[in-house]
Amino acid sequence: MTRQLTALVVDDEPLAIEGLCMRLALDGRVKVVAQCASAKQALLDFDQWTPDIIFLDIEMPEMSGLELAKHIKQHAQVMPKIVFVTAFREFAINAFDFKAFDYLLKPFTDERLSQCIDNLFETFADSELIQQHKKLGQLLNRKTGNSIDGLLQNLEVTNQSSLTELQHTISLKNGSEWLRVKLDAIIWIEAAGDYMCVHTLEGTHIIRKTLKQFEQDLDAKYFPRINRSAMVNITKLVKLTPNSNGEYMALLSSGASVKVSRKYKFRLEELKKQL
Repeated sequence: MTRQLTALVVDDEPLAIEGLCMRLALDGRVKVVAQCASAKQALLDFDQWTPDIIFLDIEMPEMSGLELAKHIKQHAQVMPKIVFVTAFREFAINAFDFKAFDYLLKPFTDERLSQCIDNLFETFADSELIQQHKKLGQLLNRKTGNSIDGLLQNLEVTNQSSLTELQHTISLKNGSEWLRVKLDAIIWIEAAGDYMCVHTLEGTHIIRKTLKQFEQDLDAKYFPRINRSAMVNITKLVKLTPNSNGEYMALLSSGASVKVSRKYKFRLEELKKQL
């Protein structure tokens, strides 16, 4: 992680604010975006800056630091990391009951502050890595129809190095065997007890997997759910025929007819228009 973390410093003692800001500036990893002498000012500055961290004194007039932290937790869309800074050891239990990130007891050493910042950086780096992994998975799904796990499975079972081919396939485990199936060959997928029937141009494969897992592995734009236990390859959809009960039957290119429940009908029709 290379970016600076942003922080509010909240304390009713000006010298305490000045001292902590000076030490943070010398460390260089945390940028103080606002210095607040009261909880009321901190609320205004928090809304303006939405910082990563709040270094927060507990014992303050009108609204205590603990009350301020609880207020922010109730109303903030993204909760900052709270580091309580106080000269009163007896507040430690309340601080950790709140699940504060850290608790700095005045006077604290430069080494103790550095350790706190180290831990903050590690936590934010882990969080950013998770978000990057999630974005990569979403992008991969949109571009290839595969999840990250699906692509890894493909890489494990294939002897070929072409990613272009892997983009258009999915790996399925049939018993003790791994199969690589082209996405375009899949016609529809249905749940059958604890198993899934994957109907393809070459035949039906019985797979120990859930429909939810298939939804994670396949692009919903091309493989939409049409009822509680089935999804279809939208490119294999020939027509939708209404029933008297408000549901539809989807006729697929293989000749199979699959029920489309009312819950999924309009989504299916909208997807069909987009193709």
